[in-house]
Amino acid sequence: MKLGILCTMINGFGRKGFYNTQEIGLGRALVHKGHTVTVYKCLRKDKKGMRPERNEIEPGLTVLYLPAGGLGAHGMLRTGILDKEMDGLLCFSDNQVFLPHIFRFCEKNGIRFVPYIGTTFSLHKGLHAKVMDAWFAAGTLKIYKKNPVIAKTEGAKRELEALGVKDIRIAPVGLDTDVLKKDFKRYDRDRLRAEYGFERDDVLLCNVSRMDPEKRPLDMIEIFRRIRGKKKFRLLLVGEGPLSGEVREKIARYGLSDEIRLSDRIPYKDMWKIYAMSDYFINLSKSEIFGMAIMEAVYYETSVTAFQGTPGPSMTLKGMAGHHLCADDADVEAWLTAPYPRREDLEESAGKMIRDFSWDRCADRFVEIIKK
Repeated sequence: MKLGILCTMINGFGRKGFYNTQEIGLGRALVHKGHTVTVYKCLRKDKKGMRPERNEIEPGLTVLYLPAGGLGAHGMLRTGILDKEMDGLLCFSDNQVFLPHIFRFCEKNGIRFVPYIGTTFSLHKGLHAKVMDAWFAAGTLKIYKKNPVIAKTEGAKRELEALGVKDIRIAPVGLDTDVLKKDFKRYDRDRLRAEYGFERDDVLLCNVSRMDPEKRPLDMIEIFRRIRGKKKFRLLLVGEGPLSGEVREKIARYGLSDEIRLSDRIPYKDMWKIYAMSDYFINLSKSEIFGMAIMEAVYYETSVTAFQGTPGPSMTLKGMAGHHLCADDADVEAWLTAPYPRREDLEESAGKMIRDFSWDRCADRFVEIIKK
């Protein structure tokens, strides 16, 4: 079949060259099942002269990077770029508001529109968030109520059910193993650390996330400050965002510049080094939708701590030995200062991650809905 994957989010989701992109991972799984796939990836139109870019990832898989206007994280894509001959279009939709015209285009051309949903609410607060939630309820939510949808997690399924959506299948996000560093164990860990200015006996903590309140980077510094004397801890923060300035100021104010390193961005081709050289990966978000970085850290056998009750980590870390779902910040600190997990447990969990979280499940659900 001829299939499409649409991502209208223009907030940096799956930014080219810096993430293991979900849409490409799913597209590759569909191609391996014999389908032809075009990914329509919206980019924020932030400068004049931006033009669409076409990338051939592999035979049968094409990505179109499309500059788009919009509002906040919500991209507005003109339907003229979409292929009218598609059999189905899966949309990474969440609470995106500019989707009804896409749905009408699909209806008009006999294309099965399938939403793929991680959350239905704005993660931010205030009047703007309330307006966007109301806008979503007046448009996109009506589409969800009348059509089959795919939820990323049990939590997303419960959200949808509470909103009156009936036809829901579950298919978690997967790891695209084609872009992971399969031979990472061949590399000398001490040399990787030296490359980034860390020493062999450092207990290295890493956090890879956007610098915004929901990801809690300022709280990460407070946790580090409280535990820093209990082991030879060092912290690497990778990410950028509205709190970047405050993060730098707080590190300087506490006199931690020699113990905490900051990197605004690291190309995805080098991200494996960050996981492989780190002892712990920390995710402090209390509303994490899925957490691709968490899955990658498990793959690279780095001990992960994240919050229980969050939709993504509660699914991906369930039953994963060597990793920990925490109740609060004190629990995070206790995990980091306790004896390190057994290497055998981390290896076992890495294998389990590969077996249990592939894009095949989502690809199969998508195709089932089209054929129904």
